[in-house]
Amino acid sequence: MYFNIQRFSTHDGDGIRSILFLKGCSLSCPWCQNPESRSEKHSLLFDQRSCMEGCQLCVSAYQTTTQSIAGSETVGDGIQRIDNQLIINRKAIKEDQLIALRNVCPTQALTVCGEEAKSDMLFDTLMKDKPFYDQSQGGVTFSGGEPLMQADLVAELAQRLHDHQVSTAIESCMHVPWKNVEKAAPHIDCWLADLKHTDEEKFLSWAKGSLKRIKDNFRKLAPIAKRIVIRVPVVPGFNDTIEELKDIIDFAASLESCQELHLLPYHTLGINKYRLLDMPYECSDKPLNKPELLESAMQYASENTQLNVIVRG
Repeated sequence: MYFNIQRFSTHDGDGIRSILFLKGCSLSCPWCQNPESRSEKHSLLFDQRSCMEGCQLCVSAYQTTTQSIAGSETVGDGIQRIDNQLIINRKAIKEDQLIALRNVCPTQALTVCGEEAKSDMLFDTLMKDKPFYDQSQGGVTFSGGEPLMQADLVAELAQRLHDHQVSTAIESCMHVPWKNVEKAAPHIDCWLADLKHTDEEKFLSWAKGSLKRIKDNFRKLAPIAKRIVIRVPVVPGFNDTIEELKDIIDFAASLESCQELHLLPYHTLGINKYRLLDMPYECSDKPLNKPELLESAMQYASENTQLNVIVRG
């Protein structure tokens, strides 16, 4: 299950890259910029501002599918138009009904995120840009969501890409069983891996996950990985103090395969997606504005570790 293939990217690994975005994540970070990727299943996004008055195409498609599933006289209440207002009850919409809504809306006010595909199709699509990978020393990056929730697929595609001399990278929160990491590790050239905090309680409170699992995975991966780049989203109220960043830097410096750490200042570019998904946004509505903090963190790393610490947008 994937939701996008982004071509000609230059920010998610070396050179020109194609990024395969896979659905499903094992964390619930409130600042997530791709909330549509959290669910392993299809997701429905709706923008009332673009909905065309009087249009019934999505309602008709939904009701037709409902009747074919449940019986000829059944009409579902997942999507209804009441007084020219489209009312959506996401909990009442089943997977088959969601799939039937794909490409129905003429204005794209209603869109379905997520698509199932066989590995052969994904491989063929990723290989279309091999001349650009070769020329720029780029390749393919697996992202998400958390791509290692689909570790079999990632390992298979990465191995096939290696067989065709295509470099591979992965963006991971590392919050998966070790067997998933281990399965993909031989076929990944660069790990762009998140380390969001070093305090177990605070991490659990904010991201709803186990920091111990993430740290253990890093320690096991470090001796066998070709290259690890630690990424740190610097989030207001969560980890935006010099003490917290120093602890993260110290942990990263203890990993033998890690020579580079990226500080990613918090931004709010993904807020609108929460409205489209009818999800609450529980993080700051203002971007991080602490250049002196980031400068202090870079200086600390320069004076105390071997890490090259840079600020990335």
